[in-house]
Amino acid sequence: MDVLRMMRGAMPDVQWNAEEVIAEGDKVMIRFTMSGTQTQPFMGMPATGKPVRVTAMNIYELKDSKIVREHSVPDLFSMLMQLGMLPVPGSK
Repeated sequence: MDVLRMMRGAMPDVQWNAEEVIAEGDKVMIRFTMSGTQTQPFMGMPATGKPVRVTAMNIYELKDSKIVREHSVPDLFSMLMQLGMLPVPGSK
């Protein structure tokens, strides 16, 4: 929930769109696209007003129909490049 609050705080228009869902036993994997515009500070970085669009994958472990564990792999590197916080490879 803290991560969701942080993302919504930095990008009030943030959206997550599920691209692929795989379920087996008590685990569910979701590959999704996250998009939004950074209008507020994010991880100590000032607002840029720039839009971002990145892929992420989460694996959820369920018990009694509730999420008991989450493993998240967002593409933060691409997000930081899109926000201008890291140089884009090949650019000068």
